[in-house]
Amino acid sequence: MSCLELPAPGREALAHHGAEVLRWNAQFSLISRVAPEQRLLAMQQECEAAFRALHATWKMFDSGATESASPLRYIDLGSGGGFPGLIWHAWLVHAGLPGMSLAHTLLIEPRDKRAWFLEQVALATKWQIEVRRLHWGRRQSPSVRPPAPAHDLITLKALRLTDEEILIGCRCDRPDSIAPITICRFCSAEDGNSATATEFGLGLPVGGPPGEPGAPFSLSLPFAHAAGQDALLISHYPAGA
Repeated sequence: MSCLELPAPGREALAHHGAEVLRWNAQFSLISRVAPEQRLLAMQQECEAAFRALHATWKMFDSGATESASPLRYIDLGSGGGFPGLIWHAWLVHAGLPGMSLAHTLLIEPRDKRAWFLEQVALATKWQIEVRRLHWGRRQSPSVRPPAPAHDLITLKALRLTDEEILIGCRCDRPDSIAPITICRFCSAEDGNSATATEFGLGLPVGGPPGEPGAPFSLSLPFAHAAGQDALLISHYPAGA
């Protein structure tokens, strides 16, 4: 496992995010209202542990040039209170993924109050983040300024979409792109959502990691944190796949 650590500016920004979650939680239920401080800490630890696990194995998904950093676009679907969207953005800005340079972060949240919350945290922390109020793949126009060659890293937590639904959204947003796409679903035992149960009906690529060069693949990546052990269910679609 990677010994990656987040530097002080990133920690300060995430501390502000956590304080704002607790401040606004009573207004529109960003997290559980039962023991919210403990729930907040558990969600922070889960998101950070998941990012570290992905960081440690990223070479499996990065097919970009080794001479210079490849652009990365991060998309979080159903961002809610910013779990994992804002937390992973902080890690991508302040720590990054090997061989990648963050080009853009896009948070998708159809609910107005939660989208407003995400925008306010981004403004206060000076994070360059785009928030869109929509359902991914529906009623969306192509991105005005897409980072055309960027590798799309997509996360979902407590949201169930098939791979095809996610890929349709990507094609709507960047119709001419043939860039790689890596989809990471959070599978939490606490939610009764094990990786094995979650796989059913999601249209994941057939076969384990990785098979023939250039072929899509999927895997379950376990990670441990203070509350237990969960997993990322990952689908990877190489460039042009």
